[in-house]
Amino acid sequence: MKKENGFDTWKYAVNNLIAKHPLQVVSWEATRKCNLNCQHCGSPSERTNLEEELSTNEVIEAFKEIERNFDMSKFRHINITGGEPFVRKDLLHILGEISKNQYFRNIDIQTNGIILGKNPEIIEQLKPLGVTGIGVSIDGPKEIHDNFRRKSGSYDLAFKAAQEAVKRGMTTTVSIVANPQNINHIPEFYEKIKNEIHPRTFRIMTCDPLGRAEESPLTLNSKQTKEVINFLHEKYLETFQNYANPNSTMVELGCGGWLGKDLEGMIRPFIFHCIAGLNNLGILYDGKLAACSNIPREFGFEGDLKKDSIKDIWENKYQRYRESGWKKTGECKSCTEWDYCHGGPMHKMKEDGSRTDCLYQTLSKTSGEK
Repeated sequence: MKKENGFDTWKYAVNNLIAKHPLQVVSWEATRKCNLNCQHCGSPSERTNLEEELSTNEVIEAFKEIERNFDMSKFRHINITGGEPFVRKDLLHILGEISKNQYFRNIDIQTNGIILGKNPEIIEQLKPLGVTGIGVSIDGPKEIHDNFRRKSGSYDLAFKAAQEAVKRGMTTTVSIVANPQNINHIPEFYEKIKNEIHPRTFRIMTCDPLGRAEESPLTLNSKQTKEVINFLHEKYLETFQNYANPNSTMVELGCGGWLGKDLEGMIRPFIFHCIAGLNNLGILYDGKLAACSNIPREFGFEGDLKKDSIKDIWENKYQRYRESGWKKTGECKSCTEWDYCHGGPMHKMKEDGSRTDCLYQTLSKTSGEK
């Protein structure tokens, strides 16, 4: 009963977030340029016009516009992605300007670790600029990672970047994209990361058929997906008692979707609901306004900060993220978990309401398999 009541309280909070949609998170795709050519990349540079990248001043003015027109007392953090954010030579200057606002001083940067691994002193330069978190992608043991990233030596640099981030006081996440090449190595890889890097979070993301991965055999089958979920559940039960200790390592599944009431809250240190367009604004590399930088550009975007008011777009152009009825198609029509997930993460959605996959349905179908 207590668990059910907890979900009802959580559901009320989600519905309230949908109704009020306060802007609390900005996901800024700083660039599509990158110093790697990874097999799984969902945002490949070859599919974009890199000359359209926002200028230094355009980025700074966008955040100033948000500062002027939104309730900053509700704002939480900025998440910076790419491409590879650190290939922007003006990144530190931009951070220095926007972090003059006290509400823009909780910033996470997601990186492949190449530049930070070579120049760990940059981490010290980030501290006074509002950066509190670093996420480093490491996709398994050295040979697998370097092959996956198509660059020899990339594993060593990523590993060093994560170690330095922890040592220098950053809240650090190490993320691995689970795929058929590395899935059998995840248990020992987790132990190595936990014992040699000591990140705050060890995150596993499932590989979605987006970008380069759309043309590669990198997505998991249902049995492999269940193996990943079972592993995370096992490690969560082993370690969650220590999560209040900031020196402990938490495990979590990335935003792959709703897992069902039997597992939610026991696979990551939170209950999942996609926040794209609810309290999360995506600013893409060229100024297009989306709901999350992970959503494929083919899905469309809501506006363009080069010519539109961010406030106007946020209030009036995100209905498909806040009104979920159009997503209730296929298996969702009769799903008893609909009131909790509303169709799942938006980066898996297609405009006709279909989706690439549903973790809850996948787990339900494999519940009797061994």
